[in-house]
Amino acid sequence: MLRWLFLLLVAVGAVSYMERDRLAPYAPPALAALMKGSDTGAAKGDGASGKRGGRGNGAPVAVDVAVATKGALPVLRETIGTILPVASTVMTSETTGTVAAIAVPDGAAVKRGDLLVSLDDRTAKAQIAKDQAAIDRDQVTLDQANRNLSRAQSLVKSGAYNTQQGEDAQSATYSAQAVLNVDRAALAADEVALAKLQITAPFDGRLGAFSVSTGALVTPGTAMVLLTQSSPVYAAFTLPQEDLSLLQESLSAGSLGVSLRPAGARGETMEGKVAFIDNAVVAASGSVALRAVIDNPQGKLVSGQSISATVKAGERDDLVLVPTVAVQPRQDGSVVYVVKDDDTVTIRKVDVAFRVGETAGLSQGLEPGERVVTEGQGALSEGSKVTLPGEAAKDGSGKDGSGKDGSGKNGGHRKDAGTPVAEAGTGTATTAGAGEAAR
Repeated sequence: MLRWLFLLLVAVGAVSYMERDRLAPYAPPALAALMKGSDTGAAKGDGASGKRGGRGNGAPVAVDVAVATKGALPVLRETIGTILPVASTVMTSETTGTVAAIAVPDGAAVKRGDLLVSLDDRTAKAQIAKDQAAIDRDQVTLDQANRNLSRAQSLVKSGAYNTQQGEDAQSATYSAQAVLNVDRAALAADEVALAKLQITAPFDGRLGAFSVSTGALVTPGTAMVLLTQSSPVYAAFTLPQEDLSLLQESLSAGSLGVSLRPAGARGETMEGKVAFIDNAVVAASGSVALRAVIDNPQGKLVSGQSISATVKAGERDDLVLVPTVAVQPRQDGSVVYVVKDDDTVTIRKVDVAFRVGETAGLSQGLEPGERVVTEGQGALSEGSKVTLPGEAAKDGSGKDGSGKDGSGKNGGHRKDAGTPVAEAGTGTATTAGAGEAAR
C-alpha cells in the first residue's frame, strides 16, 4: 500500500513540475515563487547543456495575438424580475340584480366598451318608460301654462286683468317648468341605473375566468371577472443602490433601456425603456426598484411571470478593448501577455472595467495598438520568444525550412541543420545535422 502511495506522489510531483508554468498563476504566492524559481534553474541548466528543448532553451512559441483598440462598451447590469400589468381591475356589480347573460367566454381578449355581463334590466326599462310618460304629461302642463301666461299678459295690457292675475299666470308657468325638469332628472338617473346593468370593459385587455354564471343573484361589490391590460406591461426588477447615480443619469438622458426574456424561454429578447426609478432604497436588501414599459402586442408576457433582464445603462468610453480570452485571472488580479516589437512577451497587470460578451474593457495597464496573446498563454513566461501566425515556418534568419529566404531565393548550397535529406542507398530520411554528428 505504501509503495503505491509513494508512486502516486511521485507521479503527481512530476506532472506538477512539467506543468509548473500553467499552474503558477493559480498557486499561492509562496508556492508560485518556488515554481518560478525552479523553472529559472531549469532554464539555466538547459542553456548550459544545450541538450533540452521546449521552454527552457528559448525556442519560440507559436501564439495567436490581437491588437488592442480604443472604444466604448455598453454598461450592462443583469438581474431578474417579474411582469406587472399597467392596469388590472376586478369587474364587479354596482347594483343588485340577476345575471341575464355572459357575453364573452373565459380568457377572451376584449376592447374598451365591449359588453361582458348583462343583468336583468326589465325593471329598469319599465322605470324609464314611466319617467318618459311623466315628462310627456308635464310637458303638456307647461305648454298650457305658457298659453295662459300669454293671454294674461294681453289682458293686463288691455286693463281687463290686474297685475296680480298676470303674476299668478307667470308663477304657474315657472312651476310647470320645474316639474318638467324634475321628470327629466329622474329619467337621467334611471338611465344611469340601466347602464349599470350592462357591465363593459373599461380598457383593452384580457379576461380571466368568470366567477358567476347566468341566473346568479349579485349584489353591489360582487366580483365577476378579472380584466388585465395585456399591452403594454411593466417589467419590475431591482438593482443595487451603488448603481443609482448611473441609473438616474441614464434615465435623464433617455438611454436607460432593458432587454428581457421570460424565464426558461428561448428565442428573441424583448426591448423596452425604463420609465420609473423608485424614490427610496429598500434598506433590507440595499436595492432600488425600477419599472420598464414593454410592448406586448401578442400577449406573450403575462402578469406575475418571471423574467431575466439586462439593463443597458448607457456606455462607458475611453476603454482599451481586447478579446476576453486575452485576459488571464490570477490571485492578485488579471494579466495580459503583451508581445513587444522584438517578439518577446512581457506579463502585464491590467484593470478590467467590465466584460461584455467576448470583449473585455480595460481601464488601466494597456495602450491601444499593443498586441496581446489570445492563444498559447500556458506555454509562456516573462521574456518568452514567440512566433506569430505565418512566421512559424521561418527560422531566426528569416529563412523557411526549405533553405529559401523570404524572397524565395536559395540561401546557399549548405543544408541547414534539421532539414530532412535522404541517405544514399537507404531511402531513409535523416537530418543533415544528425548525419554530421554521426560522422
